[in-house]
Amino acid sequence: MQISFIHVSDIHLGRPFSDLSKYSYNEKIKNLYNIAVEKAFNNFIDYALLKNVDFVLIAGDTFDSSEQDFRSKLLLKEGLQKLNNADIKVFLICGNHDPLSGYNKNTFNFDENSNIKIIGLNTEYFGKFPVVNRNGEQIALIHALSYQENSFKENPVKYFESPTSEEKKLFNIGLMHIDRDSDKSSDYAPCNTGELQALEYDYYALGHIHIPDSDEGKIQYSGTIQGRNTKETGAHGIKYIKVENNLITKNTFVPTDVIRFENLEIDLSSLKDETSAFSFICEKISEFINKNRDNCELFLLKLYLNGSVSFYSDIDDNFCNLLSEKISDEFNNKVCISRIENNTIPDINEELIKSDEGISGEIYNTINSDDNRQEDVWSGIENTMKNFINQCDFTEDEYKEFKKSVINSAKEECLNLCGKIYYNENKEV
Repeated sequence: MQISFIHVSDIHLGRPFSDLSKYSYNEKIKNLYNIAVEKAFNNFIDYALLKNVDFVLIAGDTFDSSEQDFRSKLLLKEGLQKLNNADIKVFLICGNHDPLSGYNKNTFNFDENSNIKIIGLNTEYFGKFPVVNRNGEQIALIHALSYQENSFKENPVKYFESPTSEEKKLFNIGLMHIDRDSDKSSDYAPCNTGELQALEYDYYALGHIHIPDSDEGKIQYSGTIQGRNTKETGAHGIKYIKVENNLITKNTFVPTDVIRFENLEIDLSSLKDETSAFSFICEKISEFINKNRDNCELFLLKLYLNGSVSFYSDIDDNFCNLLSEKISDEFNNKVCISRIENNTIPDINEELIKSDEGISGEIYNTINSDDNRQEDVWSGIENTMKNFINQCDFTEDEYKEFKKSVINSAKEECLNLCGKIYYNENKEV
């Protein structure tokens, strides 16, 4: 038996973009900000209709707040109605941003016999929910939990049960809004991978984390449908899953975002002057955009300019401002530069720095001195990093390798600093 479904989460209707007020763009781009989330949401709905999936799983934080604006409520209601009319079933759980207490039963007045199951609103707030296909056959079992309030500090796994031997004949899915394997002390729905695996579900449709999982495992965050700030880089969208005989045969990430934040590193070391750098940067951006375009209408790029260059002094504020303007024009406002971080260093002969009698020469000769001086440097570094080193629990060989890599990194950074100091001291000569 074949099954297809979509896993989506963290839609955050009503959440504005951040990090954009500092950038000045034209009216066309500003208007795109206002409708980007709506367009991303409609891309998701359209894809579900195109694929005519059996069901859709919405894993929490559909709204950004329990105080929803009318436009957001209307958008969701209309989208769910389209799926309902197409006989596509929907299972929606509430997360920490959109707890059950914020949903109005009169607004989302889908009765319990409809295709739309808002867990807790027209069903129990946790439990097992069967999925019946268009032929009336039961094909899956959704194990789901909605949060009634925005604060949920318990381990949610305790609410879920492993399928019985009879239920294992179906495709079992855990629909959860959780903080899995957090590397910090989490006070919101914390649990770990081992606890999830012990439930023995066939797929785990997770919400809460905005970055989609890149692998094709059965425990998946789908991420948000549209990144909202410079920390949410890369493509955002939904997961499209196909199942045959209870085995996942397709696990595909489908982008839905129309505005995308990206970081792009460009090495200028091989170039002769600022003019060639200008062209080279535009060429690299063009290559990147052509490789990653899909549905995206606007790329907001943060550029990192790297490398050792002979035209170090020419990469100044004026260069960066002109570059931003040229890129906007070159790509017809489809690409905008959010920030340019100049990490280039002057192309300086190390022998000149070594023989310099000023501070650059002194620093350079200190970091390249005998082993005793390096041990003094390492002692200071080791003391600063002692908590991290203790947590790593290195073997003797691992510790030696770690120490070597840190010293080499420190030497490289110092050499870069020496080059900049030397350049500034001697640029008039």
